[in-house]
Amino acid sequence: MNEKPEGTSVQVEIYDREFTLVTTGDPDRLKALCTSLDKRMREVAVTTGSVDTLKVAILAALGLADELQRVKEELKKLDEAIGRRSLACVSMLERIIQ
Repeated sequence: MNEKPEGTSVQVEIYDREFTLVTTGDPDRLKALCTSLDKRMREVAVTTGSVDTLKVAILAALGLADELQRVKEELKKLDEAIGRRSLACVSMLERIIQ
């Protein structure tokens, strides 16, 4: 059985190649992500001087993965800081109430 995926088909262009993607989310968000990826790939191509599309795509993906990891680490630090401050606030409130 060859079922089509549910969602909205979106025509996008990334690095001079056209793709039809299907999303169950916001099509405009998908287009914005593709535009961002296209920009990142073009920056990598200029920086490295590479014309190899696969190499450019891999380097762009590594850059995005690095950025994602850094954001996750920062989010974890912020979450821990919020947890510590919340506990401090609870302790202060308990002292005030007593």
